[in-house]
Amino acid sequence: MKLNPSMMSVIAACLLASAPAWTTHQPTVQGASDVKKEETQKNDYSQYVQNSLDKLFEAIPELKGYRLIDKHYEEDSFRGYPSPIWSLNFTNMPKTDETEEYDAYSSVSLELDAHTGRLLFMDIQNPAWASTDYPEEKLARDKASTFIEDLFGTEAKQLRDEQKLSRGKAGSGDGKGNKLEWARSTVKYHSLINDIPLSNNSISVSVDHAGHIIRYEAYDFIGPSEVNWPDPKKAITLEEASKIYKDKIKIDLVYISKQPISYAQNGKPAEKKPMLIYQLNTIGWIDALTGKVIGEEAELVEEGVRVKGEGKSIKIASREQGEKWLKTQFGIDVSGATFEYDDHKDNLLEGLQTIESYRWMNDSNKGTPAFELVSLTTDEQSDRLIDFDLNLSNQRKSELKISVEKAKNKAIAALVPYLDPALTELSLIVETPEEDIPEWVDKSKLDKEEDKEYSFTFLGKRNGIEVSDESYMVGVDKATGTITELNLQPLKPGITLPDSKKIVSAAEAKESIQQEIDLELVYVWEQYDGQRAPKPQLVYQRKWKNGYSFIDASTGELVKVSRQ
Repeated sequence: MKLNPSMMSVIAACLLASAPAWTTHQPTVQGASDVKKEETQKNDYSQYVQNSLDKLFEAIPELKGYRLIDKHYEEDSFRGYPSPIWSLNFTNMPKTDETEEYDAYSSVSLELDAHTGRLLFMDIQNPAWASTDYPEEKLARDKASTFIEDLFGTEAKQLRDEQKLSRGKAGSGDGKGNKLEWARSTVKYHSLINDIPLSNNSISVSVDHAGHIIRYEAYDFIGPSEVNWPDPKKAITLEEASKIYKDKIKIDLVYISKQPISYAQNGKPAEKKPMLIYQLNTIGWIDALTGKVIGEEAELVEEGVRVKGEGKSIKIASREQGEKWLKTQFGIDVSGATFEYDDHKDNLLEGLQTIESYRWMNDSNKGTPAFELVSLTTDEQSDRLIDFDLNLSNQRKSELKISVEKAKNKAIAALVPYLDPALTELSLIVETPEEDIPEWVDKSKLDKEEDKEYSFTFLGKRNGIEVSDESYMVGVDKATGTITELNLQPLKPGITLPDSKKIVSAAEAKESIQQEIDLELVYVWEQYDGQRAPKPQLVYQRKWKNGYSFIDASTGELVKVSRQ
């Protein structure tokens, strides 16, 4: 089972991996602003780093008057990077000004390869540039392209920008509710090898509403090198790969209670409705030299769980109500803890669910605290509890460990009181991350630190069909069996799901969805938790599109949802 795109805003994951080979495409750079010389090599960066700074300040003239206020030499493995780096911080604050106002002056953070001087990371926070508006796509691409040309010179021709444009925000505040935000659009660039892009390693350039370059990342970038890249002349044809891919695809029948049908100009869903759909369960890649399917993720194992919901609701509208519920439900006494409240007003501006959060932090130094932090998140309109999260003290010493079966029973028991009485079945998603570890990974080098919690994810099942946006998550402490998380995303009252008996067949749906599949030839060089595969591969992968498609199971119609 794969999650529908509409769930991506609820469940997301991110893996920052690194590589043992970081090769060329290094912008050679010349002379920078005055930087104090130190006595030892470790305290003094090389001429290459000096040159990179000057090149950067030429590309972004606004930085020329900034002064260096801090520098650190980081040894191997910083951010997983295999070589030492210099971490530098600049500001435009005069030495004579000791103001601590968070929005008074600008700051720049830079990270560069200590040996080659290659720029790996840049982040600029200029209060005068702050805005929640995103740039027009053409402006973002034009400014990013110019910046890449300034850094790479003629080598910029060996880079290709990605069709997909992503968005994000960064912010800073004074802890008193005052804050600044920098909205950005990000353009990614990939190396071209034999005029074919290296897909999963990129440079990213972020641009603000006015066209300023405010962020740059290149830790994950690999350029052409002496590596023996697979010969594209030996690849099977696009037609052959497409036939293999289309034959191998699978589709899932799922309910979506709030399926986006269209998106507004700001990228937020403009229209949603309950639907029963067939969604594409994509496969990995097609090896362009052998025609075999590779890189597939292990299928999630699902276990049916019969339940009888009790229909209780948890409503918390104040700090006092939250403290009472914690004491009554879990025996957690937060008296004496530091309290924080956040109304998350920004969610309203972003078109997201409006929420409130209550947090208690245990700052006591006496003995072993019962907890470090406990938080409650509620829906602002209904006061319904969305999430309970408990961080137990790391100072606890216990050899006890309950079994996964006992933990599962505790999780179900904690969940049942708050389930809809009409809900009779859940699907427990059993994660087996070890099955997704590629064969080439040296498992002895992986982090062996064991999670201190069991985490159970459930999806509601209606008419025997999973509802992909009716989800529940429960965390259970492995040592004591204490409930450490309760996340509730129930079906919204009043929603009527489509009839599951009047639908087109899976075979019909698969035939219709196949026409939406387009492939492209790319190089990939797999990586996993700081390790890289012995060699790159030439593969056919599904081409990215601005939106997604699915089959309306009730009508058989192919629905194309375009993101603005």
